[in-house]
Amino acid sequence: MTTLTTRHNVTPNQAKNTDELPLLLLVEDSPTTTALLSKYFGGNYRLLHASDGVEAWEMLTKNPEIALVITDINMPNMTGHQLLVKIRKNDDGHYKNLPVIVMTTFEDNVDRNLAFLNGANDFITKPIDEMELLARVNVHHRLARTIRELEASQMALAELATTDSLTRLRNRRAFFENGAKALAMARRYVSDLSVILLDIDHFKKINDTHGHQAGDEALVMVAHILTELTRGVDTVARIGGEEFAILLPDTNRLGTAVLAERIRASIEREQFIVGDKIVPITVSIGIASFGVDPGEGIDQLLGVADNRLYLAKNNGRNRICVNDEGKTTFA
Repeated sequence: MTTLTTRHNVTPNQAKNTDELPLLLLVEDSPTTTALLSKYFGGNYRLLHASDGVEAWEMLTKNPEIALVITDINMPNMTGHQLLVKIRKNDDGHYKNLPVIVMTTFEDNVDRNLAFLNGANDFITKPIDEMELLARVNVHHRLARTIRELEASQMALAELATTDSLTRLRNRRAFFENGAKALAMARRYVSDLSVILLDIDHFKKINDTHGHQAGDEALVMVAHILTELTRGVDTVARIGGEEFAILLPDTNRLGTAVLAERIRASIEREQFIVGDKIVPITVSIGIASFGVDPGEGIDQLLGVADNRLYLAKNNGRNRICVNDEGKTTFA
């Protein structure tokens, strides 16, 4: 593996920032061509060199910061065509938009067409013209960077659309979207699926007595406990003012009841301090399980849990309810 740092006509300030320059991978088995191209990129790029596709692929997997690939076609061990196929067929999304420029001879239309079929972004003919090479590299690097920035923005927007801004839990929309998917999986594989619905007891009193900031802090505290007690595959969401829901794939009714009681007890034990006072926080919880309780949709299943939450509140709060009789056990 060779790292070529090209610095001709670089000012002192530019030299200090060499590590911040975009990293290109040149795949070329000719030392003469490699030496020539390394002179073309000046202070605008850093350059890694591989002598064949096998070495290039190893570099790509170890250097995710590589921003663009320039590859010859005819090389030993692994050709440029084979490298292209390997890049484009990889499941890692990083490679989907990685620009690849292929070097071909002027009259070689077969290799050029095959390169495009295999996913090349562009080609440049040998002998290489410096200005043409730099122009094509600059265009494809900027385009790929723009695409990455747009994708990052879309991901950020999607995250905002499905996240509760206060607690950082999933929101109601995300809960129902995940719930529909989980329910489809439970039907397909005949597996368990349960939901927990919980509500902070006397939450209005907390707001009225201690202020809305204290109410917000109570919500965040409960959200933290829920996150700590659940698995990565579970969906923990704030679906209303002081109401939270948990989606539990592959969890039966008994397992859900055990978790619900752990949540209830953990929140009751937590010391919530406002100023110099300890403010007791408790929750009431209702549960429902697919295949055991009525309901074909996630909204109906949540409705069953909501009815049991209502029974838990009517029976004194700070308790769980596992059935329509308001019981906290299965006995």
